[in-house]
Amino acid sequence: MKKKPTLYIIVFAVWAGCAALLAVCLAQLLPAVAGEPWRRGLIAALLALNTAILAALWLGSIKDLVFSLAYALRRKALTRALQRQAAEGERALAGAAEGDRASAEAAEPLPRVLLLYCTCNDFNEQALSRCRRQNYGNCKTVILDDSTDPAYKRAAAKYALHHSNVEVVRRQDRSGYKAGNLNNYLRGRSDYDYFVVLDSDEVIPPDFISKALRYFAADENCGAVQARHVASEGKNMFQRLLGRSVAGNGRTVQVIKNFYGANALLGHGMMISRRCYQRAGGFPHVVAEDISFAVEIRNAGLSILYAPDIECSEEFPSSYLALKKRQCKWTQGNLEYMKRYSGQIFSAKMAWFEKADIILSHYSLPVVPVLSFLLTVCTVALGFLGYPVIGYALAVYAVMLLFLCSPMLPDLFLCRGKTNFLLLVPYFIVNVATYASLAPMMLRTVALGLLGKKAVFLITPKGEGRTTVKQALAGTWGSVAFALVVGGMALWACGSILPVIFIFAGCLAAPFLALLSDWELKERNAGRGRRPAAAMQANAPLAPAAPMAANASFASAAPLPANAALASAKRRRRTRQAA
Repeated sequence: MKKKPTLYIIVFAVWAGCAALLAVCLAQLLPAVAGEPWRRGLIAALLALNTAILAALWLGSIKDLVFSLAYALRRKALTRALQRQAAEGERALAGAAEGDRASAEAAEPLPRVLLLYCTCNDFNEQALSRCRRQNYGNCKTVILDDSTDPAYKRAAAKYALHHSNVEVVRRQDRSGYKAGNLNNYLRGRSDYDYFVVLDSDEVIPPDFISKALRYFAADENCGAVQARHVASEGKNMFQRLLGRSVAGNGRTVQVIKNFYGANALLGHGMMISRRCYQRAGGFPHVVAEDISFAVEIRNAGLSILYAPDIECSEEFPSSYLALKKRQCKWTQGNLEYMKRYSGQIFSAKMAWFEKADIILSHYSLPVVPVLSFLLTVCTVALGFLGYPVIGYALAVYAVMLLFLCSPMLPDLFLCRGKTNFLLLVPYFIVNVATYASLAPMMLRTVALGLLGKKAVFLITPKGEGRTTVKQALAGTWGSVAFALVVGGMALWACGSILPVIFIFAGCLAAPFLALLSDWELKERNAGRGRRPAAAMQANAPLAPAAPMAANASFASAAPLPANAALASAKRRRRTRQAA
């Protein structure tokens, strides 16, 4: 699948126009600055800095807006293109299988696939059992257990004892975080063809492996396939509201990246070939091993494909405090990624627009809070200099409002024609407030990282129970203090908190956001009669003793025509190309 730079040409063209608008507004503001020369110079410098920061922030917002609008306008065409790709993979497999029936290769076994379940004090028996219900005959489950809690160790060992074709692997040296755990098992092995990485709370569909193999068959250069993810139905108000963002991004922006951007890996729900793993040199021992490994894959000359037709589910962090811990890990990881991989990205074997997409997608997490803080500092400093309100043209403020909403445009497509459209209102409010309130933590994380603190892989807490008022206050006091300081400074300097209202209101609301997880919700299907067949299958009673396809003897299953011919399909394609 050849990618095109069309959208990024549009992104930079629109950004140039918006930057020109800001420059014109700045040129109109500067002559009106009065006072002593030093004061005029300082105000002019702050206005120029403020304008430059706005322009930098707008670039990412324009990318979000253009990608969302492109999906809205080209959804049907992109869907047809993906369907053609899937059909090509099916034909490649089926054609090779047809030809192989009359050859000695007919007895060739199915590709060997490993289900690598990564866990560290969060083993989830139900999730793993659902993942193992694959309609594929040659896969093996390996529990890569980095747990330190004896209870979780016993649970993993008991699971392996009562289920066939399951192995538990533990290591003495727990260095390298999740990447080290995966490398510890994979390095030096050749007894597999593909592996699937699973997180502890993830559920992949029964046809995950068979569908993913189609992508490898359709594109000989494919090294990894990343499935689409949605958040499982939240058990409380916090989970249900903020979990919406997972599905929106996966259905729109990630699909667009298949054609116009750089596909990334999420670290789970991904299938990787042995050839890809070996050529990329294994997973880098960093916190953000997924996006770092994606760069290594592209440098190895292979590609990553996004599979929107393979839907996996995962739990959104169960509480504000759990999300805060995950966001801290992501901020550390992305900052480490910036420091370690910036040089490689610029020299990578990728098109210029793919590099731009990586930078705008992955650098934003540590960069945006810093730029937003600098805007706040500029605003307060201008207020103390007697310039309390920046008089940009009305068009600038209209663009600001549009860009503020642009990251949530994908969710509009999910709610189109549905009765839960009104849920976008509380979702928007809670979303903006939540991530605004996390800014002080992210600023502190970036500052410590720049000062040399090593990034640490933090495990996101799962199902930690109710949040007490004391816990809410203890976990959010930094945000509240930040709100009071910023709000007080703005009131003193500018005579109003309006210039910093978003960061002030968001940080001040942090304790209330932390208590949203105590608002428990019932399942939507509860009490409505018969549940959907898919839901019934996902929640069926586990029967360890009953043989499942996923538990068949590894590397000994009889070939299935649709999948057994994967390797042969690639051989035939290479033969045709050579001819």
